[in-house]
Amino acid sequence: MKTICAFVAVSLVAGAAFAAEEAVDRRFVAATAGAYPATPVPATLGAKPPAGAVVLFAGKNLDAWAKKAGKDWLKEDGPARWKLVEGGAVEVVPASDSLISHQKFGDCRAHLEFRTLGAPTNSGIYFQARYEVDINESFGRTDGSACGNLGNCTPKGTGPKVRASRAPLEWQTLDVEFRAPRFDAAGKKTANARATVWLNGQKLYDEQELNLPTGAAGRLGEAPTGPIMLQEHGMPVQFRNVWVVEKK
Repeated sequence: MKTICAFVAVSLVAGAAFAAEEAVDRRFVAATAGAYPATPVPATLGAKPPAGAVVLFAGKNLDAWAKKAGKDWLKEDGPARWKLVEGGAVEVVPASDSLISHQKFGDCRAHLEFRTLGAPTNSGIYFQARYEVDINESFGRTDGSACGNLGNCTPKGTGPKVRASRAPLEWQTLDVEFRAPRFDAAGKKTANARATVWLNGQKLYDEQELNLPTGAAGRLGEAPTGPIMLQEHGMPVQFRNVWVVEKK
């Protein structure tokens, strides 16, 4: 009986591992340590949250987050399912869905650190679960979308003129000043959202006006507030030191 139980347990573990492996996008190729030239360390790396900041992730737990409910990006569906890893980081678990913050934000300044683990990488931070600052693996490339672009809410041709990515496996920083859209007393929008974006300390956008998001986020319309979302899109990527300063 013990032998049968042991066999079943091993089979379940092996099955779970196989399922997790199958969930990773088949195009993804893990990066090799030491295969890339060193790049300057951004001054914003390791930036501590100022007094009054809302700390969404400090390396110990995912209490500030929930799993989003599939296609309903504004609805929580139980606890976050990503995994804590060494170095005070959390890693995307493919096929576990994106994370949304319990707390909702309007005007704010956000800081997060991330590192790509291979290519391709597809992730991002969404303000109000709508406006995406894209995270991809584009180190050393001049083609395709630049990491840090606002591709789902800006016209073509308005992307970053600077390529500021660090190499795979190196920690990188995103700092974003986000201004929520404005609405009058009747609920009519009077001003578009805006964002200023820095990747690794280099400014990619300056008070960029944001259109109604396209793609899946476009279903949500626009609102004065909403959760922060970290995207899962079938590829592993790590995050750490995530905090937000609300602006009144």
